[in-house]
Amino acid sequence: MRKTYEQAIYDLMGKNEKVVALVADSASGKYEDIEKDYPDRIFNFGIAENNMVAAGCALAKEGWIPVVYALNNFLVYRAYEFIRNDACLQKRNIKFVGLGCGVVANTLGPTHHTTEDIAALRVLPDLTLLSPASPKEVPVMLEKAIQYEGPVYIRLGKAFEKEIYEDKSPFEIGKANTIKTGSDITIFSTGSVIADVLDAAKNAQSIGISAEVINISTIKPLDTEAVLNSAQKTKNVLTVEEHNIIGGLAGAISETLLGKVQLNSFGKMGFNDVFCNDYGWHQDLKKMYGLSSEDIYNQIVKQIRG
Repeated sequence: MRKTYEQAIYDLMGKNEKVVALVADSASGKYEDIEKDYPDRIFNFGIAENNMVAAGCALAKEGWIPVVYALNNFLVYRAYEFIRNDACLQKRNIKFVGLGCGVVANTLGPTHHTTEDIAALRVLPDLTLLSPASPKEVPVMLEKAIQYEGPVYIRLGKAFEKEIYEDKSPFEIGKANTIKTGSDITIFSTGSVIADVLDAAKNAQSIGISAEVINISTIKPLDTEAVLNSAQKTKNVLTVEEHNIIGGLAGAISETLLGKVQLNSFGKMGFNDVFCNDYGWHQDLKKMYGLSSEDIYNQIVKQIRG
């Protein structure tokens, strides 16, 4: 996703002279071309995310469209007060792009993981929360975010994500995307872990369980109509996220369904109120914490067949 995003921001800066790039010690890759070709529209703040967000909000006030880019954990947690007070409270037209969601920063350890950002940001009024599932969804999402008026946060992965779309992603802000239709269970998921969900759903299909897989690429505002319709159809719901199950996608889905749909089962998979304190490759970490395709498959079978 990182390379796809960097190419997308470079292309958009060529199309829209109002777009400015703000980085926090992350000006590598395609950002080097931005420095060369658009030197007056890129600002590197070093390890000073608070200052970067504040400056970005000031630029937005003057009519620019700042795209603030940094590692997820430092952007969300360190600059949270500035995102809340300068961006959301003032309704500034600023875009936040956080790199390395979940535990994709595998060998850097728990300080560099981002497994609480959805919960932290979902409560902020006027902030739109986006989460691409695969690289092809990134450029479409970024372009829509630039066109959208108001603060937007994009939760990026990093590298080696499995592509789930053959062609251009049908992404629209506020709309869920059904990747696979089914009748026995609905799986709501977000981010690159959807690839593992699809593998699990395929294996479940081989034993006669029909799983519907829905990509919640807009976490806020949530597509409540799509959530309610699918849950009403299957009566069994599973949420899968590379995030703490407290306050994340599971929370958003359960809040939507509460009192509206009578379910047979509701399962939630993610980090169960823990930090990821282990080290290893991304897929290894997901397996350690019960988020592998095999774990998801077992949960599907458990909910449908007991």
